Amino acid sequence: MSCGDNDTQEQEQLMPRRRQVRRVDKSICQKCRQTKSMYIIRNVTFCKTCFEAAVFSRFTKSLHPPLKPPTSSKSAASSGYRPPVQSGSALIALSTGCGSTTLLDLLLTRQYIGKGDDRVIDKTKGEKEPVWRKGWVCYVDFSSVVGEVERQDEGQVQRKGSRMEEVKKWVERRENGLGWVGLKAEDVFDKGLRSRLRALAGLPLQDAKEEATVQWAVDLKDHALPLSSASSSSSSPPTTPLTHLRNLLTSLPSSSRPQLLTHILSSLLTTVAHTLPHISHVLMGETSTRQAERLISGTALGRGWQLPLELAAVRVEPALPSPEHFITSAKAKGKESETQGFTWLKPMSDLTAKEAAIYCHLRSMSSFTYNARRWDSAGPPRAVGKTKGGVKSLEMLTENFIAGLGASHPATVSTINRTGGKLVFSGKEEDRPYCPVCQIKDQQHLYGEAEALAPLLCYSCLTTLTPPTVVSKAKTRAQMAGLDVNGDEPVLLPVWVNEGVKRRQVGREKMKDEIKDFLIEE
Repeated sequence: MSCGDNDTQEQEQLMPRRRQVRRVDKSICQKCRQTKSMYIIRNVTFCKTCFEAAVFSRFTKSLHPPLKPPTSSKSAASSGYRPPVQSGSALIALSTGCGSTTLLDLLLTRQYIGKGDDRVIDKTKGEKEPVWRKGWVCYVDFSSVVGEVERQDEGQVQRKGSRMEEVKKWVERRENGLGWVGLKAEDVFDKGLRSRLRALAGLPLQDAKEEATVQWAVDLKDHALPLSSASSSSSSPPTTPLTHLRNLLTSLPSSSRPQLLTHILSSLLTTVAHTLPHISHVLMGETSTRQAERLISGTALGRGWQLPLELAAVRVEPALPSPEHFITSAKAKGKESETQGFTWLKPMSDLTAKEAAIYCHLRSMSSFTYNARRWDSAGPPRAVGKTKGGVKSLEMLTENFIAGLGASHPATVSTINRTGGKLVFSGKEEDRPYCPVCQIKDQQHLYGEAEALAPLLCYSCLTTLTPPTVVSKAKTRAQMAGLDVNGDEPVLLPVWVNEGVKRRQVGREKMKDEIKDFLIEE
């Protein structure tokens, strides 16, 4: 027999009470629940201290696992404990954007980078053992091809050209013993770049054999992209690397130029990492927002097969023989070990551009950062170019689309990246040749002779270099604007593309040597 109110119990069974929903006070930080909130990230409020702690926690979540030994358990690899000391040095790619600036600040303030002096760490004073003994900062200047930089300081628009000296002084003020490498975009045509880098690092200079390597020029008016020797294709006097770069950009449509500049940046970082001593990791400040933009634009540009490799948070760059050791001989094989491989890391891949911008604001670095790359403005002046809505490339169109959609749908970036995270590389990396332009594994197994460039390219790079119908008009506009560009002559290829073509030649020669006993003589 029940002593309760039967009528009330029956009513609750027929119509159960509504579950009480806990109301969250948005004015209070939801982490510490004590301090007034200042920022809202993914519908979660943070105070200043909790926000910095959350940024560092997600930073270590992406950085630590690839640095720990492969024998570590899954729980140990994903834990927050610092990884052991790495065998080599770190190269940080600095673009002065919020992502790379936040990356560099976190590495220095949390003592991940040492000063290279091998001093004894006093842990009783709170000092932490650095993960890398030495760190290098590489900054690539694109001001010579994209024009002046517009920045707003205290409400006034200031136009600046190269920021090389400004960035160098900012890095030196950190007083952390960082090595400085300042490059320009036109250095991809400088055959003495490796010698300059070796002199910068205090390494002995090698024989100038790379000066004698063949420089290829490509005819972009032909769909087969035929190659010819640069010495025989042009009778004009020697020109500067900047002229060669402007001539190449002018020969391409405006929609292809940002993609080419992306490959230029990647090739320069690869050259620096292969040339400087003991570089084991290259750290990029690519945020999840940038990853989402690259996922959509890369799919539209035909890079779907290679996207799993490009967007991976960890990618191993294999060791390559030096440019002067392309032939397979006994002497060359003994020297190939001089060029060691390294690993690409993207520790900021779990943070959005908004979070990186807020962190830079909290650290008083907003006046230094500059996010607009303006790569779509490379080439002829915009005043005479015909564009729709000011959009010249798929990259810029995708960036505007994601920025606009993310304002009303905050989960846009995370949704795109979760979809991209499901992509799996379908090929085997070890048995595929590299594309000479993007330096990523090619889907085709072609080792062609040095007669045409088209058979050696991946699908995306082939569409990037496809001769457009407006090439002649673009060159005419450039000449009217006073730019020093060639007319209808073949365009000189950058040094890294020449080396890629030569490696494909060597691959074909090795293949012939392996099957020479089975060939039937004619």
